[in-house]
Amino acid sequence: MYIDESLKKYIDDLSDKIPAPGGGSAAALSGALGVALLSMVLHYTIGKEKYKRFENQLMQALQSVKELKHQFSRLIDEDVQVYKKVSETFQSQDGTIKEKSLKDAATVPIEICNHSYEALKLAESILKKSNINLLSDIGVAAELLAAAYNSALFNVHINLKSIKDKEFTSHIIEAMNPQRAEIEKIKKTIIDFVNKTLQ
Repeated sequence: MYIDESLKKYIDDLSDKIPAPGGGSAAALSGALGVALLSMVLHYTIGKEKYKRFENQLMQALQSVKELKHQFSRLIDEDVQVYKKVSETFQSQDGTIKEKSLKDAATVPIEICNHSYEALKLAESILKKSNINLLSDIGVAAELLAAAYNSALFNVHINLKSIKDKEFTSHIIEAMNPQRAEIEKIKKTIIDFVNKTLQ
């Protein structure tokens, strides 16, 4: 499990000539880093008198961030596992087995997209309620979370491309379209506010 290994081990394996970890796992790591920064911002805000009126909302946000950090951390390794299964089934002549492994593999980047979207909305919700001294960290978190979403989306599409069940693929694309339209908009709102406030 990479989540229990050193960061050096993960980066070395990511850069080596081995099938996994790859882009999907790296997307999950980007998401984990993004929500970790949001957690730090919240820890440095909660309890301060200046932000006392937002305390309940910020406490709820912190709980959500903790759960998202857990989910992203899990997906760093889960992407590695499902990709290995896909690689194994490529040797199989059974089309049903291949199809199932591809569908399973597609669910991981879809989860990363969903969690990234949720986390980015959370970042926007605390933007004007958090410690102003850590505003740049919310900006970094927004960049990382948008990158996690867009990176995972590449992996969604590459998996869907190989799946023959077009009803399945159409349903996934249709479900994700509203998110895709909002991601850059939410990120821009955050980055514009951060830049305007810091300059």
